[in-house]
Amino acid sequence: MSVLPSELLDNICHHLQNSDLLHLSLTNSRFYYVAQRRLYRHLTVDHSNLVCVFTLARNPAIARNVRSFSIRIAHVNTLFKSFYRVLATALSNMSELTSLQVTAHQAASWVMRTTDDSTYSRLRRFASSFHLDDNLAHFLSKTDALQELEIDSLHDPLASVAELRMGALPCLSQFTGSSQVAQHIVPGRPIEHIHLNSGDLTEDVAESLAQSAAPIVVLAAATSSHSVSLIKTLTRCMEHLVHLRIVTTYNFSDAPDTVSTLDYQLALFLSHFSTDVFLEHCRRPDVASGFAKLRNLGPPLGLLQEKFP
Repeated sequence: MSVLPSELLDNICHHLQNSDLLHLSLTNSRFYYVAQRRLYRHLTVDHSNLVCVFTLARNPAIARNVRSFSIRIAHVNTLFKSFYRVLATALSNMSELTSLQVTAHQAASWVMRTTDDSTYSRLRRFASSFHLDDNLAHFLSKTDALQELEIDSLHDPLASVAELRMGALPCLSQFTGSSQVAQHIVPGRPIEHIHLNSGDLTEDVAESLAQSAAPIVVLAAATSSHSVSLIKTLTRCMEHLVHLRIVTTYNFSDAPDTVSTLDYQLALFLSHFSTDVFLEHCRRPDVASGFAKLRNLGPPLGLLQEKFP
């Protein structure tokens, strides 16, 4: 076994269960390090295995083996502040991460303020329930390779939003979060996919998001605005959209009898999509029934009735 290359041993360990890897690591020093790399490569932590965090904090060499790390601390869990200090140390040690997910109470966001010499040059995906405060901004300033970002899932409309350093997140292409934080993150960065999971998509927000350094091709959001006016804005400033999903709370039952403006703006918006793409979308029953509820749609409704009698 001593003459076998490390790559071959890694491949053998790849097919073993964790329990087998644990036993293998006890055979000799060489197998210990090979098995260790596999045992700690992908970690999911909750209240049942918090002891793992202490191991990562005490052993930087082990922590550098971690590629994906996910920790979820329920709000009902009462943990001592000393544990969060250990977690902060563990996060600082995991410098080779490619994926990180941290779900905890906002008051614990200070764990993201890692040591000044810690970097995350390989991190591609980061998801967290934390708001964009100074602690999170400090962490994101060290993730220049980040491509997917999800934050602020529990949005507090009264919370202030911290500014990122100039040039931060130069590779970011996907953002999920509140409309408030999106206006700080999207402009000037090459973001193509946007999912607003809270907040209101207004015309002003749409104008702000359109300042992305790359064409926006996917947008999902909720709005309380008049959809016709919003669609007009999206048609003008996001002409490269290929997937749009908007949930509206606007009351269409109050729409006027004459809806020529609706007819024109909807037709104008649909003209940016190929017929095949539009018809494929309209095959969904919820989409077709939604159109059918609108009165006097004219050509768009006629197209639906012709293709889907």
